[in-house]
Amino acid sequence: MTEPKPANQRRLRDILTVRFRPIHLVIALMMLALGFALVSQIKIQSSDPLDGVQEDELVLLLDQLTQAEEQMRDERSVLSDQLEKLQSEQSQEQAARESALRELRQAQILGGTVPVEGPGLIMTVTEGGTPISEGKFVTVLGELRNAGAEAIELNGNRVVASSYITRDESGMKVSGNPISSPYVWKIIGDADTIQPALEIAKGATSQLRASEATIDITRADLVTIDSVAPTQNYTWAEPVE
Repeated sequence: MTEPKPANQRRLRDILTVRFRPIHLVIALMMLALGFALVSQIKIQSSDPLDGVQEDELVLLLDQLTQAEEQMRDERSVLSDQLEKLQSEQSQEQAARESALRELRQAQILGGTVPVEGPGLIMTVTEGGTPISEGKFVTVLGELRNAGAEAIELNGNRVVASSYITRDESGMKVSGNPISSPYVWKIIGDADTIQPALEIAKGATSQLRASEATIDITRADLVTIDSVAPTQNYTWAEPVE
């Protein structure tokens, strides 16, 4: 008996003795075309686009590129100046807008046309046996304004520059609106300045106590004044242009 041949030898014999078929020719042509295309692509990528250009043409091209670069720099400088100008105008416009809003807010607070809140104090005055005269409340109002009170309310009535306090047989009134004891003053401002001004010797609170009134002053981190002053129509006064 003969020994079986190794598997590797059998595979080699099959490869060497394989019959030629048309598909083999197609594969060979495809490989040849692929190799040709690859070589052509490598040559195109490695070629210099300026090969074959004359020296005078290169000088002209360089001059054109230099002019284009200078033109772009000039345009960039112009655009930068325009951008800086626009930013400056925008900043000025924003500053003017903010200033106008601040002035409007201050005018609204001063005129009492909007509700306000802030730190301050609440003073409650309870009438005793002797009625409180309107003169004593006018003194309180004057001292509050002199001490820097920014907003004042008396029994739900916003007190502004045009407000007035009167008293007749029916009782105390604020700009014609009747009020009664206890009288609650809501004040927004610096309590460290306002309270000593009220309690100064022979001042507003001293005169009220002389009328047998009871006074309670409480400081508050947040005083809210919801009332607003009535709108006034000005007939004679006009702004100077």
